[in-house]
Amino acid sequence: MMGNNVTNENKLTGRIIKVSKAGWGFISSREIEFTRIFFHWTSLQQDTLGFKELKTGMHVEFTPLQVDGKGYRAIHVRVIPKQDKESTNREDTPDMPTLQE
Repeated sequence: MMGNNVTNENKLTGRIIKVSKAGWGFISSREIEFTRIFFHWTSLQQDTLGFKELKTGMHVEFTPLQVDGKGYRAIHVRVIPKQDKESTNREDTPDMPTLQE
């Protein structure tokens, strides 16, 4: 039996490229090139930022789900710290990311 099984092994990373006040947005990911991946506010994990706190350019981890006739949709979306090579070289960078309020 075939289906859209979702497992934690399918997690990808990407960046938010659009956030709508209507409660949806799009993610871009290097693993799925040339594709805008849709997400809905209900796809956010409860242990991450709220939808109203999301901003374009934020890095996220998500599970892609291919929907017939509609393309990709992101589920289990969680904001993650920016993965930047320069920040790992700085000694004053803390191990744990901090969120500015």
